[in-house]
Formats: sequence, structure tokens, C-alpha cells
Amino acid sequence: MADEARTSGLTFFLDRGLGSRIVPNALREAGWVVETMDERYGKDDSQRIADTQWIEEATIRGDILICKDLAITHNAVEARVIYMSGARVFALAKANVVGREMAELLLANEERIIEAARRVTEPFVFAVSHNGLRRTRIRYPTADQAP
Repeated sequence: MADEARTSGLTFFLDRGLGSRIVPNALREAGWVVETMDERYGKDDSQRIADTQWIEEATIRGDILICKDLAITHNAVEARVIYMSGARVFALAKANVVGREMAELLLANEERIIEAARRVTEPFVFAVSHNGLRRTRIRYPTADQAP
């Protein structure tokens, strides 16, 4: 396994869908610097905080965001926050994976994730799957909002 995350200098912020134990612990064991929503906001508040708020706050801190699924790319308000804040997001391509499989997908793509996070400077969302990474369109600005 690569040691890219350990030496990358990147910090990853995990959304609530990735949980607070299995995924973060597996990533930490592999050398990733991660913080969960429960750790940052507290267990109760993390369940209530709006996606737009944590996306913007984590991005301002310089975190790379990791999400359980691609739903945030379809929601116009969340897509706008990703675009406007300059968020860099990796999301699992399939939402129906759990625990250990989520961690395995991220770890299997560690080198690609680190390379994309270092190389791409504009806002992005990459879908993470067994086949690697696939850049996903952020649904903002929409055609009627384009300059």
C-alpha cells in the first residue's frame, strides 16, 4: 500500500455518512490525517448541521472533503457552496457500500486521491469506485446562471 497520505500534508474531513469509527480508523491506520463530523462538531450537533455549513467551513480550513455519496452534486444549494467555496470533494460512486468496504475503496484509490488533490486547484468532485476516480460535474452554475 502506498504511503502517499502520510507524507502529503493534506487533511481530510469526513462527512457523517462515513461514520465515526470504521472508516476514520482505517484511514488513520494507513497514515491519513482525518477529522470526522462528530469530532469537529460533537455527536449531537453533527447530526443537525447543514451540509452547506460544514462544506464551507471545512473548505475554508483547507480540508479535502470525503463524502459517502454524490448526492451533494445534485442538490443545487450544496453544489453552489462547493463551487463558490472552492471545495475539493471525493465521494463514493455507490451509496450502498458500508463500513470496511468504504475504507477499502478509499485506500485502494489513495495515490489517485492524493495526486488529484494536489493537481486540481479549482472546485471539484471526483467519484471514487473500484475502477478508480471519475470527475463528476458540479451542477453549478446552471445554464441560466452562466455569465
